[in-house]
Amino acid sequence: MSNLRDAGFIKTTHGSPDPELLREPKDISLLEIYLATEGKSPLFAIDHETNPDCIVGGNIQPTLTDYFSHAETAAEAVLGKISLQDVIDTILVKEAAKKQAENSKDKE
Repeated sequence: MSNLRDAGFIKTTHGSPDPELLREPKDISLLEIYLATEGKSPLFAIDHETNPDCIVGGNIQPTLTDYFSHAETAAEAVLGKISLQDVIDTILVKEAAKKQAENSKDKE
């Protein structure tokens, strides 16, 4: 929660469990939230303890780094287009559908 506060997304009050959102959810992207909470750490981990004398082990890090870099760039582009409001709206739709399904089961 402190990362979100430090990034200016929320305001917290000592002793209160309810943070206050400082920006409109539509104006906050998932990429911003991800970067605030995770930093610019790599999205994918690469094992650096491989055998350099092995054809695979000796070449896997630079090979995967290239592929993972492209995947990370694509993921960041997608996250940048999804707002917190999109997430909230999806949660509300899914919850309404779940409740409707439960009500239908109760009527059977």
